[in-house]
Amino acid sequence: MGTEFMPIVFVHGWGGVSDLFRDFDDHDERDPYIGWNDGHRYNDPDGWVKLRETPNYEGMVFRLVKDYHYYDVANDESLTRLTELRAAYPAPIPAGMPYHAPEKTLWIFRYYEYNADHLQLSQAVHTALRHELQARGYDGPLTGIPYYAALLALMIRRIAGETCYTLEELCPGALPTATGLGLQKVALVGHSMGGLIARFAIQYDLFGAQEYVGKLATFATPHGGARYAVASRLLRWLPGLKQDDVMFLDPAWVNTYLGGQDPRAFHKPLPASLTERDVFCLIGTRHEGYFPVARRLPRTDGIVHQEEAYLRGFPYAYFYQTHSGIFGIRENLAPYEALRRFLFGDLHVKIQVESVRFSATAHHANARDRFFFRYGIKPRGINIYLNEISEVCENQPQPRTLAALQEAVTAGRYVVYDGFADSAALIPIAGMQMPGVAAERAEVPHLQIEHRSYLYNAFVGGMPVGSNYTMVPLTAGVSHVNLGDQEFDFTLAVSVTHR
Repeated sequence: MGTEFMPIVFVHGWGGVSDLFRDFDDHDERDPYIGWNDGHRYNDPDGWVKLRETPNYEGMVFRLVKDYHYYDVANDESLTRLTELRAAYPAPIPAGMPYHAPEKTLWIFRYYEYNADHLQLSQAVHTALRHELQARGYDGPLTGIPYYAALLALMIRRIAGETCYTLEELCPGALPTATGLGLQKVALVGHSMGGLIARFAIQYDLFGAQEYVGKLATFATPHGGARYAVASRLLRWLPGLKQDDVMFLDPAWVNTYLGGQDPRAFHKPLPASLTERDVFCLIGTRHEGYFPVARRLPRTDGIVHQEEAYLRGFPYAYFYQTHSGIFGIRENLAPYEALRRFLFGDLHVKIQVESVRFSATAHHANARDRFFFRYGIKPRGINIYLNEISEVCENQPQPRTLAALQEAVTAGRYVVYDGFADSAALIPIAGMQMPGVAAERAEVPHLQIEHRSYLYNAFVGGMPVGSNYTMVPLTAGVSHVNLGDQEFDFTLAVSVTHR
């Protein structure tokens, strides 16, 4: 099956501290991409000596244009210029060339532009949006997430539908009579509150949006609410402050109106068309290097707690990145590498520990000793993690005795990777000459699993007692891979299915 391309719509998050005072700050005015094209010089996570050029991460929009020849629709949302460019090429345009398909387009949903400081929507439009929300089962105020979700749904309909609505003619009960772009499906990529906006548009099927959403990825989204972010509501008594979007991050609101982290069980669920292969949550784990107060919020990305940032029953992955900024989850290479495998990869990969036992060379084979482990999943040839479970990420499982470890493994609770890969993403020949890859398997995509074992110590936390790595070939079906170190022998179950 070939790569399925679809328009990508980016939905940004809450406006930040400045939004406590007004709807749209100076930074937003200067940045037409609202952070989606911020990049960062790549820093090797392990401090390896580079054997090749150190890559830069230029930003998500630029990378998608560069890597996949996507077309940035900024200043061309009618796609008039794209149509002209396509017509200038000899027909048909070869696959992989620029302007090959109108589906390969990038969109930014700038919902703050619809606030009072900027674009003024008519009373008739407000009435129509309120009517749509009420008809779909939401009877709250026309503000924040529901308001933005209704506007996002109109955008989705215009991009993907054969027919759509226009703001100029929108009124309660109106039918979609305008001509849409007809691109069939979109992929929604939401950061922080943007992920909740996307969920609301889908779950409430606003303006029929469900039919047109093919994939949903969320970055640092508080699917269970953001317990720390809502503390800023305590400042509402100060002069000049207003009730704004942060109220919609309250766990009580998210659970009441979106079903929290279990949307399949909610009365307005995610549709069955969005399976575990179509939804992906990327979770930040770094609070150091973010705002000073965030450094005191353990197991967070500086704002969102790790336990709030995933959806039950759908794949998710951890990254040592902050909520945003120089170490941000949108602004760095590793999350992008995971996202592009989700958007364009044809393999769903799940790796979990199937069995664990002391090795023959174990020096700490004491039934009372407790252990924990670190896992890092890398694509072959690229020194970044597609998922990291470690002490520094504060997400490693609690220390357990061997008997307790075996119980957890039997219960299926030791998943080390649940994500995506691309069978066509083979690296250059020079990169294939790596330890752990048999010559006859060199043309098969691999993941590299790094593993370390620690003996728990109440004074120092963990004492390293073993380490190793293995290359896992990604062949369809379920395979069993042995991974051992100086202290333990493990068997991993590797499930690879085509999407």
